[in-house]
Amino acid sequence: MASNSNSSSALVTSSKRYYYDVFVTFRGEDTRNNFIDFLFDALETKGILVFRDNRNLQKGESIGPELLQSIEGSQVYVAVFSRNYAFSTWCLQEIEKIWECVQGSEKLVLPVFYDVDPSEVRKQSGIYDKAFVKHEQRFQQNSQMVSRWREALKQVGSISGWDLCDKPQVGEIKKIVQRIMNILECNSSCVSKDLVGIDSPIEALQNHLLLDSVDGVHAIGICGMGGIGKTTLAMTLYDQISHRFSANCFIDDVSKIYRLCDGPLDAQKQILFQTLDIKHHQICNRYIATDLIRRRLSREKTLVILDNVDQGEQSEKIAVHREWLGAGSRIIIISRDEHILKEYGVDVVYKVPLLNRTDSHKLFCQKAFKHEKIIMSSYQNLDFEILSYANGLPLAIKVLGSFLFGRNVTEWKSALARLRERPDNDVMDVLQLSFDGLNHMEKEIFLDIACFFNRESEKYVKNVLNHCGFHADIGLRVLIDKSLISINSDSVIEMHSLLVELGRKIVRENSSKEQRKWSRVWSQKQLYNVTMEKMERHVEAIVLNDDDVEEVDVEQLSKMSNLRLLIIKWGPNIPSSPSSLSNTLRYVEWNYYPFKYLPSSFHPSDLVELILMYSDIKQLWKNKKYLPNLRRLDLRHSRNLEKIVDFGEFPNLEWLNLELCANLVELDPSIGLLRKLVYLNLEGCVNLVSIPNNISGLSSLEDLNICGCSKAFSSSSIMLPTPMRNTYLLPSVHSLNCLRKVDISFCHLNQVPDSIECLHSLEKLNLGGNDFVTLPSLRKLSKLVYLNLEHCKFLKSFPQLPSLTTIGRDHRENKHKFGWITGLIVFNCPKLGDRECCSSMTFSWMTQFIKANRQTYPAYFDTIQIVTTGSEIPSWINNQSMGDSILIDKLPIMHDNNNNIIGFLCCAVFTMEPHPECFSWANMKLSFNHPIKMSVPVILNGGLVTTKSSHLWIIYFPRESSDEFGNICFDIFKGQALGMEVKSCGYRWVCKQDLQEFNLPMINHENSLAPKCKILAIEDGTQLQPQQESFMSQVITSTPRRNNRWITKNSTSDNKLTAKTISVVNRKQRNKSRTSISATEREVSVEAADSPVADEVSTESQQKKISNLHIICRFIGRFLNNFCQQGSTDTNIRYDMDTVNSDAESLVSEEDSDAVI
Repeated sequence: MASNSNSSSALVTSSKRYYYDVFVTFRGEDTRNNFIDFLFDALETKGILVFRDNRNLQKGESIGPELLQSIEGSQVYVAVFSRNYAFSTWCLQEIEKIWECVQGSEKLVLPVFYDVDPSEVRKQSGIYDKAFVKHEQRFQQNSQMVSRWREALKQVGSISGWDLCDKPQVGEIKKIVQRIMNILECNSSCVSKDLVGIDSPIEALQNHLLLDSVDGVHAIGICGMGGIGKTTLAMTLYDQISHRFSANCFIDDVSKIYRLCDGPLDAQKQILFQTLDIKHHQICNRYIATDLIRRRLSREKTLVILDNVDQGEQSEKIAVHREWLGAGSRIIIISRDEHILKEYGVDVVYKVPLLNRTDSHKLFCQKAFKHEKIIMSSYQNLDFEILSYANGLPLAIKVLGSFLFGRNVTEWKSALARLRERPDNDVMDVLQLSFDGLNHMEKEIFLDIACFFNRESEKYVKNVLNHCGFHADIGLRVLIDKSLISINSDSVIEMHSLLVELGRKIVRENSSKEQRKWSRVWSQKQLYNVTMEKMERHVEAIVLNDDDVEEVDVEQLSKMSNLRLLIIKWGPNIPSSPSSLSNTLRYVEWNYYPFKYLPSSFHPSDLVELILMYSDIKQLWKNKKYLPNLRRLDLRHSRNLEKIVDFGEFPNLEWLNLELCANLVELDPSIGLLRKLVYLNLEGCVNLVSIPNNISGLSSLEDLNICGCSKAFSSSSIMLPTPMRNTYLLPSVHSLNCLRKVDISFCHLNQVPDSIECLHSLEKLNLGGNDFVTLPSLRKLSKLVYLNLEHCKFLKSFPQLPSLTTIGRDHRENKHKFGWITGLIVFNCPKLGDRECCSSMTFSWMTQFIKANRQTYPAYFDTIQIVTTGSEIPSWINNQSMGDSILIDKLPIMHDNNNNIIGFLCCAVFTMEPHPECFSWANMKLSFNHPIKMSVPVILNGGLVTTKSSHLWIIYFPRESSDEFGNICFDIFKGQALGMEVKSCGYRWVCKQDLQEFNLPMINHENSLAPKCKILAIEDGTQLQPQQESFMSQVITSTPRRNNRWITKNSTSDNKLTAKTISVVNRKQRNKSRTSISATEREVSVEAADSPVADEVSTESQQKKISNLHIICRFIGRFLNNFCQQGSTDTNIRYDMDTVNSDAESLVSEEDSDAVI
């Protein structure tokens, strides 16, 4: 093709009517019977309407005007310049008229230089010069006409065209025809030009197609529910991009073609005809068709669009394989089923979105009002209702808008009322196709969701469907793939309102294929219709969610012998107890069940889940019932429940919830037989006086909640020796080694057994609201990611926390399964000593968790929350502000090209004090003013606060989350907690180096605390008790040291504990100075022979021993703090003994007024 010099502008659709697609001007004696005939044949084969001179002129009419009209009525012009073209005045008049039509319009002329050089035409030189010499001599009286001919030839000859000199005509003709087809497709699209909301999807598809890439073959899929506009979108895309390919085809409704007798072959014939001009009669079988596709299209840059593919084998048998197409080819497959697209192996699946509110309204107005001038205000409320009904589905909007066109307001209202009762058949028929493509079980799931579970939690719906035997995981996946449902970001199942109408329509009406009428009941009106039509035996499922259900006739329920599902949410009025319920029931959820017992004739051997929340039930049955398939039993808030007779009747029970069953006094010992029990909730069973010892037999138990069951752990319920009466102890739990979550808060426990360290699977532990003074070490709980110690008002020491090196995969699963959080809560613990030590251990634990999580799951990370004691934001949090808000500067992360920043840590100081009107729970939120509003709450029981206290709330976000915050402002809100006030807040970008040596950057803070040290032993051989070791370790941790280890010397005799010498000794040297309190850079030693601390100390009880040891340890800590503040480089530091004695006496007073010195 010749290079482009003065190319005509691209064509845009004209509203003028065209008689012909193409007009060709040529000199017959030069080109007829060879090139021109081949060109005309090629154009007509492609369905292009071409003007032919004499054969297309109507007889009896003048040739001149008719010819001029044909030129004016054509879209595209082809000028074939040959040697003798300029000698013909007929040809010159045609080119003059053509150039007149092209000027100032959007038409296009394509020059072809047959056997003449383009420069001769443009410059009128050579043979063309001779022709014009003759014309000028002949038309001396009309020289302006000759000038117009010259100008027309000059302009058309300057346009980029085809020079056929020494080129094969067949190949050039193909190029000419393709160019013409591209022009006509751009201007004569079969797609409406009034499409709404099409631009954004088209742009997205073109980006996915990578049209500028010529390497390889790309395939994309277009997916969406019926009526959403997939085909329209594909046709528009085809019109816009097909000119970029040497061969292209659009096969409409493949599924319909495929179901014909020669379905795959018919589709292949269409592909070959549209791409290669191969006639249908030339292809007799699929083998030939497949071979032609493989051989011929492999050399072509091809665009193939297959519309409405509803089976995976269709694209396979049609033989559209990407490896059989030429480089740069593109394949687009359209289907309602996403799985088919993935099975084919498309690179991208584009899901067509519903129209937004603005586009929906625009499309509706196009159809309902067209160009008429109507007072819109009278229709506004009505069109809002109609658009809500259509819910962004283009098909529904067009059908309803067209139906309502030309009708008045009264008729609109009538039509709306009818739609609510009977959906439009044109819309339903399109949607029905998707339903018909489902198998039996998938149809049942679809109908259950349409009738009952739209906008319900995915977890809840899966649970119900599985218990009904429907294999919900694969069933829901199929419905998602077929665009019949979706699951939003909150894990809620959503079904389009018109699909809901389709499902309910199927249930309401008789079907010649399947009997489903009244198989499901979802309102009181349906219950009435069932009774009137005597269809009780057809009912399989009842779900009454609405609180307007006033009364239920239980005798109706007794007649429904085929029920599998019964859900009654709101407790309607039921005057009498049902005589029976269907024994085929698999799932029963009856909130506010008003009777004391279930019907005695109810033998649900298939029952999988029984939920009777807020019921008046006293006992499930008067007699025993064997329920071998029962997996879940939920009786929470059933305040009249007194007992469950025999758990052995439920051998496969996995989930038991007895929360707030206030009248429950005891658990039957048979509970120990539930070897499959995973979840047990006894929270708030305040009158439960005992828990059977054989609970240790629950070998599968993962989640145990006994919050508030204080009577079950009192001395009266656990047989203890007389000296230990009036205490609350937790029995050993070491055998429950599957436990992942334990809540034993507010049980007034005085002691937690050491065996809790044996629960190696434990991830979440709530010990809040108990009465213990110390806790056993938790360091062996390597999977622990959450610990709650709020309101432990007697707790004096902080337990040893586990050293986290890895985070188990199960934690991620349990986080979603149980909604677990990650963090540490130390709130309202007024007697907790060494708060600096507590903060140090807290930060150290957080740092370990960050490191462990980054190493184990770098692509997945939890937000970490910590509430601990503290009145100031640490200085290493380098961005601080008074009050409850601060602006985040995102410049550091924007310039972090090396990904050195790993996360974002923010902190707030808040105070909580008693308030007469304080709510029980204080909900404080960290909120980010992001386009997508987000908040992170911490919920604290403020109603139990008795003294004013200050706390730190720390939250860590991984980088992946903090990237989304943007340059925004966060606020820490007090909510409705009247006794809470936020004093200050701050944040810090956390870098990789901040995690070195298990420390955050607080190591640079002047009051930073050293990592935890290990107490080795007492030199005389006496080993420390766990509580002593824990406390000593924490106290010593609060003191700065230089690569030193602690050795504590004690001697014991006559039940008296004496402190002789306590030393810090260098690892390499053990030389001690015992004559005074002194310090050098290498050693620190204390001899307190004349100090009150060295006097005999009463140790009448083990608890008193621990208390006195606490005093000694705190004295050491205070002394060494003072020592280090004076400067560790001093070679000799003297410490006044009066000060030492004073410190010791004050510590005894602070710690325990009953201590004997």
